[in-house]
Amino acid sequence: MNLNIIFETFITVLGAVPRTLAFALLIVLIGIVLGGLMALVRMRKIPVLTQIIQVFISYVRGVPLIVHLFIFRFGLPDAFTSVMGLFGMNYNANDFPDIITALVVYSLLEAAVESENIRGAFMSVSTDQIEASKSIGMTENQTLKRIIIPQALQVAFPLFLNSYVRNIKKLSLALYVGFIDILAQTRYAAALNYHYIESYIAAAIMYWLLTTIFQEIFDRVTKRVQFVTE
Repeated sequence: MNLNIIFETFITVLGAVPRTLAFALLIVLIGIVLGGLMALVRMRKIPVLTQIIQVFISYVRGVPLIVHLFIFRFGLPDAFTSVMGLFGMNYNANDFPDIITALVVYSLLEAAVESENIRGAFMSVSTDQIEASKSIGMTENQTLKRIIIPQALQVAFPLFLNSYVRNIKKLSLALYVGFIDILAQTRYAAALNYHYIESYIAAAIMYWLLTTIFQEIFDRVTKRVQFVTE
């Protein structure tokens, strides 16, 4: 075991940390927006759209992430090329940015997750409280702002933060579509120094430190949010 190699690889991998953290944040934000819209459709029980979303969520749950990555890796560039062809524009599928493929896949999957999180958060609000707010003359908007949203936020906010940590780790599979995250950077370092065990230990330490630090920060933030909304 060469400790110097572990340290050197750790320093090298640091270069991929900002990119990984920023990309994970973008995924979660897009997932929350799309997931919120999906949750709204399901709670409103809009015909056809509700059934489509239910099938989509079922599909996401039943198919491994790596399979989605491969499907979009080969399918998305060809689809984009076909669309460009409809407008009389020539486009080489090989030029399609890998980062777009990763963003589309992870954002869609995150939307399915956040849809369930958001829907569950709103459903956790007691109907008795909603009825009580109506009985004292609150309007629907007042009930939403003063009763439903604050309580739903207490449930959903920790889930959003956990989703961020989860996506930091899930991005390790994005190397299969060309995205350079922490693990991909580790693989490149290992290919250069030929010390694979030490390199992957450095990656493990990096993931462990990041998740530990963020979990501690998020625990404090969650308590703060609960205090403010109470």
